[in-house]
Amino acid sequence: MSPAADGGLSRGRIWQVSLLSTLLIVATLVAASVQASRLFEESLRPDLRAKAETLAETVALQFHRAADLGIPVTRLGAADAYLDDAAAGHEELRYIGFASPEGRLLYASRELKARPESFFDRVKQAHAQEESRGLARLEGALDLAHPVESRGRVIGQLHLGIDAGYVEQRLQEIHTDILITLFVTALVTIEVLMALMGLLVVRPLRLLHRLLSLGSEGDFTRQARLRLHDEATRALAAATRLVRRLNVRYAALTERAAQARRGARLAEPVEQALSALGERFRFGDPKAPAALEEPETGDLRLPLFIYLFGSELSRSFWPLYVKRLYQPGPFFSESFMVALPMSLWVTAMVLCTPLGGRLLNTRGSRVALLAGMVPSALGLALTGQSSSLTELFLWRIVTAGGYGIVTATALLHVARTSTRSHGARSMGVFVGASTAASVCGTAIGGILADRIGYGATFGVAAGLVCLSMVLVGLLTPDSGPRETDTHRPVAAYLGILKRGRVLLFILLAAMPVRLVLTGFLFFLTPLRLHELGFSEAAIGRLMMGSFIATVCATPVVSLLADRYGWHRGMMLAGGGASGLGVLLFASADGSWPLLASVLLVGLGQALATTPLLASVPPLFAEECVGFGLDALLSVFRIIERVGSLAGPLLAAALLSASGFARSAHAIGTGMLVLTAGLAAYLFVRSLPSSTPTPKAP
Repeated sequence: MSPAADGGLSRGRIWQVSLLSTLLIVATLVAASVQASRLFEESLRPDLRAKAETLAETVALQFHRAADLGIPVTRLGAADAYLDDAAAGHEELRYIGFASPEGRLLYASRELKARPESFFDRVKQAHAQEESRGLARLEGALDLAHPVESRGRVIGQLHLGIDAGYVEQRLQEIHTDILITLFVTALVTIEVLMALMGLLVVRPLRLLHRLLSLGSEGDFTRQARLRLHDEATRALAAATRLVRRLNVRYAALTERAAQARRGARLAEPVEQALSALGERFRFGDPKAPAALEEPETGDLRLPLFIYLFGSELSRSFWPLYVKRLYQPGPFFSESFMVALPMSLWVTAMVLCTPLGGRLLNTRGSRVALLAGMVPSALGLALTGQSSSLTELFLWRIVTAGGYGIVTATALLHVARTSTRSHGARSMGVFVGASTAASVCGTAIGGILADRIGYGATFGVAAGLVCLSMVLVGLLTPDSGPRETDTHRPVAAYLGILKRGRVLLFILLAAMPVRLVLTGFLFFLTPLRLHELGFSEAAIGRLMMGSFIATVCATPVVSLLADRYGWHRGMMLAGGGASGLGVLLFASADGSWPLLASVLLVGLGQALATTPLLASVPPLFAEECVGFGLDALLSVFRIIERVGSLAGPLLAAALLSASGFARSAHAIGTGMLVLTAGLAAYLFVRSLPSSTPTPKAP
């Protein structure tokens, strides 16, 4: 069986096992969720009435005290304001009113005052016709009548209007959160199972097959480095011990032969036998054997997924969290101060991106990853405890620095271990892990922030980053230091920047996509949805649609791009889809049009990003040879991140100057114009060159 076929079979088996396990887990969770939802629905309505009755008793107590002090209920001048304050903070209440014993409305909250006078007459008629004492249904509301007594006589009645749709709305939100949790659970389960199946089953068996194949060819120079002790690894360990013993015995035999040769006691037949043995078989050094295992593209998927999951928890509520800490000042507007941490994040990440490549070359992949994850965990934990924007900025920069190191290390690891024929698929591992983490983090982060608060959510994020550190130590093989490149990094970067065609490609292909992602999706979208009345959980649910579209489209885009060579066409389609999605969001009104627009933006991100990095080496082969792939990808990422840096600041400036609709129209139109420029650039590059391109120094 060919390696390709074997790899495809392995992936198929992993998918089958992962999907079956996921279905069993999700089915169990669905049964538990349905039962919990039914119990919650049965208790919500009685609990809601009990809460309204408790509030009515609290409000009635003030009227009771006034009457006991001899103040007539008709002369309570501040009663209207008191009822307004009592109704505030209770989203299930529509109004509160106080009526005389004769049924004349004396005091009312603001919303009840806005209703016509005939409304309260209909309320009294509804109570007269309602069989349930003290509770009447009228115009989408449940009116609770609570008598107010003083010295044994009724002095009036409180009327509390309970929103009849509140129960259905809350149940709908809970059902949606349950569905999202189930979806995230399925996604996380698939990610974890696929990674563990690859590490614990497929990889040991593949290494065992390779070790036996080398042995059948007479090659005993390589040995497997065992990291775990599961069933599949035990078989590999037995074969490895056999190879090690063969190397030890051969080394001992050659040592004895050398001693006999020095004493002139080695017979000629023995000498010939040793020579024939060395010609037929190849043995390694038993003290420093060559490694059988080599770093692979999927090594980092699980730790990277968990790390990015934690980093993305604050995505849906980040602008709202910054807005809470903002204090008005004379110099900067609120929009600018809300966008500034996002730009500082990108700046710190860009500055630390080259450090990831340097650590990877000098210390190995494991050390480089841990060096980035430690400050990320610290920064996330302390971000949630920030009491001012200054502290927030500081810890955000620390978190971003670690993020830049981790993502740069992961990207270079994928680039080095991928093959040209599977470039987009290999980059899809990086894109898939990041987008899957974005789906889970955005959805769960919004729900957590709505339930446990911002600070606790950042604590959960820090805990996930710590878990990813443990996984790096247990599961990720250390690639080890690499020989330093002959090119000096700064000189290589400057040399690449002098190539106008490289810079123009990045400006047209990479920066606009990042600008839409950070400026529109991460900055403008949460602010706009919050302005429209969406809660943090609802914002997370809606934004999650964009990442779901990216996750679902990424493997399909990777496969089609590699199989049919559609890298450039998909980049253009992605830019167009992103621009159209932004324009649709600008004019959308209602949940479904908003969801359709973010889905379109997510699809555009998958189409534009997945084949983008895989297109760099073949498009700029001469630069890769002249300056090195690491330097080219580092420059690519650095300049690409300039779009991420400029996105929030540009969006904030447009928002302050012209409002949301015009800002979104400007971003969407700009994306379409730059995509047209990219199409022209790729068309010109596809034309045959009349003069040879000068080679890199």
